[in-house]
Amino acid sequence: MTGARLIVNGPDFSTLPYGLWDSLQQRASSDPHWQNGTTWQDFCPNTTGMTMYEECITVTGTGTAPPAMPTLTANVTRTDRGATPFSVYAEYDGSPIGLDFDRAAADAQIARVENYHVERAFWTGLAANQPTVWPHLAANTVLLDPVQITLQPAASPVVTGGAGPAQALGALEKQLGACYTGQGYVHVSRAVLDALVAARLVSLRDVQDGKLHTPNGNILVVGGGYPGTSPAGAAPAAGTEWMYATGAVFGYRSEVYVRQMPEDFDRAKNTVKLLAYRTYLLGFECCLIAALVNLPT
Repeated sequence: MTGARLIVNGPDFSTLPYGLWDSLQQRASSDPHWQNGTTWQDFCPNTTGMTMYEECITVTGTGTAPPAMPTLTANVTRTDRGATPFSVYAEYDGSPIGLDFDRAAADAQIARVENYHVERAFWTGLAANQPTVWPHLAANTVLLDPVQITLQPAASPVVTGGAGPAQALGALEKQLGACYTGQGYVHVSRAVLDALVAARLVSLRDVQDGKLHTPNGNILVVGGGYPGTSPAGAAPAAGTEWMYATGAVFGYRSEVYVRQMPEDFDRAKNTVKLLAYRTYLLGFECCLIAALVNLPT
């Protein structure tokens, strides 16, 4: 790049807030084997159990002894779950000299693309247009690995015909509360966020520790890469989008790796093709719930 004009740096790039990686539970590990995939045990609470009383000391207020306690119902279920890795990359023209410069450039270039593509993969389950990212949000079929570990649960739709933002969010969080008694995650596109704000369901007063929250206190993940598709992967009708709720979400990510490709050296520009990439693994526990929301016109 030559000419009489002064060469300067362009404007700084800033990621948008409330995205997936900034909202989930970030894991760090000195053992790189997580990049082969992970397994864990889910212990999922629900509301089907009951309280108990001691028959010998209980006072009923009726003057009669209480009946024998009924058989207890399991209210915590254990499930073996698993997750698979995927990688996000940025290919760009870089200097053929100076690894330090290339490293800084790699960090800068991957930062421009990774949030969007991580969110897109976590929603759709696609990497390089192939269904290889497990678990993900838009899913209507359970997938078990060869040793019967659950890689993918099926989403449970609670609103399929479309509802206003308040009704859709209410139905989603009601089912989430029945499935998961702790703080869950609600996943929406930026268009749905605007609808929630317009309905006065969300405001910047709901930001805590850089995370956006619903009125019930669940973490609201706003994904620029979330396409709003159905559990079957279908694009929603005009004026509607799907939103999902899950249990807690965690994630691992590697450092940024750089691969130089000297065979792609451009002598005219004195540049070489560089590939920066990093590996991610994301998982969530217990619940996967879906609702179709009508966007206001």
